[in-house]
Amino acid sequence: MIIQESISTALDSIRANLLRSLLTTIAIVIGTASVIAMVGIGSSAQKAIDDSITNVSARTISVYPSRGRGKQKINSSPLSISDADALIKDQEINWRVSPEIRGSKTLKYKNESISISVIGARENYLSIQGYEIEAGEFFSSRDDLARKRVAVLGSGVGTELKTSSKALIGKEVDLGGVTFKIIGAFKSEGASGWSNPDDIIYIPLLTASDRVFGRDRVDSIRVEVPNTYSPEEAMISIERVLRREHDIGPGEENNFRINDWSQFTDLRKQATAIFSTLIIGIAGISLLVGGIGVMNIMLVSVTERTREIGLRKALGASQQAILLQFIIEAVALCIIGGVVGVIFGSALYFIITIFQDWSFTIPFSAIFGSVAFSACVGLFFGIWPARKAAQLDPAVALRYE
Repeated sequence: MIIQESISTALDSIRANLLRSLLTTIAIVIGTASVIAMVGIGSSAQKAIDDSITNVSARTISVYPSRGRGKQKINSSPLSISDADALIKDQEINWRVSPEIRGSKTLKYKNESISISVIGARENYLSIQGYEIEAGEFFSSRDDLARKRVAVLGSGVGTELKTSSKALIGKEVDLGGVTFKIIGAFKSEGASGWSNPDDIIYIPLLTASDRVFGRDRVDSIRVEVPNTYSPEEAMISIERVLRREHDIGPGEENNFRINDWSQFTDLRKQATAIFSTLIIGIAGISLLVGGIGVMNIMLVSVTERTREIGLRKALGASQQAILLQFIIEAVALCIIGGVVGVIFGSALYFIITIFQDWSFTIPFSAIFGSVAFSACVGLFFGIWPARKAAQLDPAVALRYE
């Protein structure tokens, strides 16, 4: 009965000073909203990255020429198309190999001219990278072997040429002084790291080697590993094949680098965890600041209601009842602030997922945790004002002006 009466009295007091109560809870609202929004955004972003890595690079290993190391440079031996062919012929692991030649050329169409990144690749590049064709088609292995002058455009290339990539299908363009026919256009993929596939033109590997760049050297070799093998097993096999091709003897260092992109998943998870902890820590500080604000307002409330407290004690209210009333009032203020913060934080999180095209998942753990923490803040910072109110002398309180 005492608890029910205390709750009713506390809520009446909050309603009587509604504006002050709302202003008191602003820091609680901001802190709770920050926790909800950042935990939700972090989890959705992490899921989007995980899906991207799973679809594209979680089982992909990349090989690059070695860059050497200062004065003790490793004998440089660039990767070549023959290295990729040697990996393809190796039957120990049923992997898929995609060599790439990269460079920049001038692309001209009618009166427009732009500098553009060029990638020479084979037909499996499309599936290994996980890209999708929006219109037209990707070049075939026959196009590659025949050194055909055909090309596929990233979705943003056409815009730079004052048209659209789809509109250029079937048209001829000048790429570094060589005429190419556009046969397809990619769907928009968005920037990834330092590269944006939307701003690249893709041509067959041997066409790039013989007609555009005039070199057999490749800039990288991507190897897609079946799920039945671990990346470590694949890396050992790749190293074995390339050491043989480069005639590297026992004890000599490799003149190529092998990157397992799945290693970056762990680093990304660690970075995400650190960032989330930092944000939640900042939000926690905001909640503590809000708690101090609640304590100050409650102290003011005790002072304003000194005569009321004295009257209640004179009529028989116990110290426990007074103490409970003010503690419940402080906790209620913080819980209200926490609930409002949950609403604002969830709304912000939802809006961001719409713009980023992420999945929206309600962060129940963050919601319950932040509201519970808000209640604990109210309890902690409400005890002192409540004790002060409960210990007032009725005679002194009734004479208070």
